[in-house]
Amino acid sequence: MPQITLWSRDRAVGFPGEAAGAERVAVTYSTTMIPPRAVLLPSDSYRPATREELVGNPRVLFYPKDKAAQDAELAAIGEDLRHVQQTAPPTLEVP
Repeated sequence: MPQITLWSRDRAVGFPGEAAGAERVAVTYSTTMIPPRAVLLPSDSYRPATREELVGNPRVLFYPKDKAAQDAELAAIGEDLRHVQQTAPPTLEVP
């Protein structure tokens, strides 16, 4: 998997296909070739950031609870990367 930049882990609420009030964690990442994108993961796999962690990076509000949660996050990002790399985005010429 290519190296990614982790921009944020934030709460995501109210998205299509989920019950009202359902919560997920939106993990926003990018690569040198792909602009920021987000994957949505179950909120029960995460814990809130500690005060010290928030001082270090205030955009990362949640951290994986354990190695399994961290592995699931990386797998979801890897799957998203494979999906987006299957087709090249259109290139347009602006007058």
